[in-house]
Amino acid sequence: MRKAGLLDKKPLTATRTMLDTARKDTGTLKTVHTCYAAYDYIEYETRFYFRAAVSADTKILEVDLFTRKDLASGSKEPRFRIFLDREREDFISWNMVEEKWSRAKIDMLSPADGRYRYSYRGRNHASKGTLKLVNGYLKTGYIRDVETAVIDFQARVRKDELAKKHRLITDVIDGYMDTVPDRLPVDWLKFINDRAAEHCIFYEKEKKTGYCTHCRLKIPLFGHVAHNMTGKCSQCGISATYKSWKKQKSVRSSMAVSILQRCTDRENFVYRQFRVDIKMEQSAGYVPEIFTMETYRRIFDIMEAGQHIRSESYEWGEFRNTGIKRWCAEGSVSHGGWLHGSGGYGYARSVLYTGNISRLFQNTCLQYIPAAAAFKSMGKTKINVMAVLGDMKLGFPYEAFWKMGLKQFVRDRIENDSACGLTRLEHLGDKLKPWEYLRITREEIAQAVRLDVTDQQMRIIQRASEMRVRLTDEQVLWLDRHMGVHILMKYLNVQTPHRIIRYLKEQICVESTGIGENLLLHLWTDYLDMARQLGWDMRDRSVFFPQDIQRAHDEAAVLFTAWKDQTEAEKLRATDDIMHRNAREIKRAFCYRDAAYRIIVPGCYLDFKKEGNTQHNCVARYYDSAVKGECIILFIRRRKASQKPFCTVEIRNINGKFAVIQNRAAYNKEAPEDVKEFLEKAVRQAQQIADRMIAEEAESIRMRTAG
Repeated sequence: MRKAGLLDKKPLTATRTMLDTARKDTGTLKTVHTCYAAYDYIEYETRFYFRAAVSADTKILEVDLFTRKDLASGSKEPRFRIFLDREREDFISWNMVEEKWSRAKIDMLSPADGRYRYSYRGRNHASKGTLKLVNGYLKTGYIRDVETAVIDFQARVRKDELAKKHRLITDVIDGYMDTVPDRLPVDWLKFINDRAAEHCIFYEKEKKTGYCTHCRLKIPLFGHVAHNMTGKCSQCGISATYKSWKKQKSVRSSMAVSILQRCTDRENFVYRQFRVDIKMEQSAGYVPEIFTMETYRRIFDIMEAGQHIRSESYEWGEFRNTGIKRWCAEGSVSHGGWLHGSGGYGYARSVLYTGNISRLFQNTCLQYIPAAAAFKSMGKTKINVMAVLGDMKLGFPYEAFWKMGLKQFVRDRIENDSACGLTRLEHLGDKLKPWEYLRITREEIAQAVRLDVTDQQMRIIQRASEMRVRLTDEQVLWLDRHMGVHILMKYLNVQTPHRIIRYLKEQICVESTGIGENLLLHLWTDYLDMARQLGWDMRDRSVFFPQDIQRAHDEAAVLFTAWKDQTEAEKLRATDDIMHRNAREIKRAFCYRDAAYRIIVPGCYLDFKKEGNTQHNCVARYYDSAVKGECIILFIRRRKASQKPFCTVEIRNINGKFAVIQNRAAYNKEAPEDVKEFLEKAVRQAQQIADRMIAEEAESIRMRTAG
């Protein structure tokens, strides 16, 4: 609405009737009870007073809003001037007090006369002439109170404005959606049945027969079968789970499947993901019923090599809380999250349809990449298709890796996509050789091909190459089987791989240790980390290769804990000073004790740390909050064993009152009842002391101010 000229005319003023009515409205005292407290307020008969007029030249309705408070004080000026344009379906308000324009509806204006209560809706004053004028102008159809008539008009305007904004968004989305092919491949359901669905063999042991949900044939049973045992169908060879006809009445499963297609504009591609629900009921003879619903689409362009894929993503769901189900921009839809948990992506992983992959990327930068063979080799494995396509488009030599024989490595890359811990690949710069992408030598990639390495094994070779350490085939396989990668970067160049492997083989063979292989390796690596941080000489064989790993670990742990506590204490010296001051203030209030228990107030970080270690809780995490004064941490001790931790307490100040948040014994168990009673008395006394201290401080400030 144009603001020019709206304020040229003077506002309407309050009539004598309005002034008299406001003065007589003295209100009624009422009390509201909540779960927290009870409070009083005065409820008046009328909240708003209205006058209205229509401009003869602009045909704009002006509704002036007066408040009871202003009128009762003798003011004749309105608080707001509300301008409504029926033809253009627009409105705007002028705040007379703050002298500024507002686009808020009448129910969102701030009259500054106390808390707005919904019970006031419709309880306003207006003359018959004003009512007739407002309702006639706004074409309400019948006489409504002025506030309701204005709100309804403004709400309709806002709804239309929002619909226009939504159309700007949805028209763009619909433009993309119109390019998505309408049809799915003819063998789409067969693909779901063969590659995506989890199948069962429902058997009757007495008849020695079963029903396969894949081939949907009655098959004979051979040998021993049991409920939930895995096996293969004797007819189609599919892997399936045996289900007893008597025990399993129904089976339901959900999964994600997807397909890549070319858009109808022939310029872009689309990744489509579907939710598949399969239901098998005994009453229906366990014949699978397949329900599919498309949930996700990503429109992308891969015409240019060496660049990231340009894409727009969409999900099916409710649009902007309108109740309308349609395609929406990704991230703007609230859904149940059944697809979440796949590498941190909502729609990251699915089983891909591969029947069209061979011809899909013709005349693109991906036409020579063995995408079809690689994707088909994944079987039922769920993969992040878009992440893999992105890697391929950036020029990572999947084609070369595949043709060289590194098929397992490629499959691992596809399965894990861009997850943490994958083998590092150099970004496309100049044309690199396959081994240069991996940052290893030609001889090392030959070794990788010879072993048909996994991604884990490739990382072992890669890390060893970085440290200029050459591993034999046997060493690569042994390290992969027993140690993994985490230890190599730190210690492979400290001691030779031969010595490390020989030492571990000897330790594993020692039966007197009494611990498993995995635990032994964990203890050793943990010991090495502690020894390194303590500054020990890692090239000393007696340090690096202890005779008794368990004993060496325990001894190092004692020294490491003491060193770490001292280091942390030095770092926290400044905050500990604050904590000491806080503790002195807290002790003044929480000084209660009886014959059985007493209260200890922690004064430094080590107090928190020792309490947490002994009690097996996370009280150390509350140290920062305690320093800031956000909470009070107390330790309850038995009088007879004051040095031994017993219960840990968290207290917070809520609206000037102490409230017990937690009172826990060791291992976060509930505190005994007598401890709870003791703490209740302690808090009650602390509250009295704190209130008295606050009152004394206030009196001291008053006296100083008066003086």
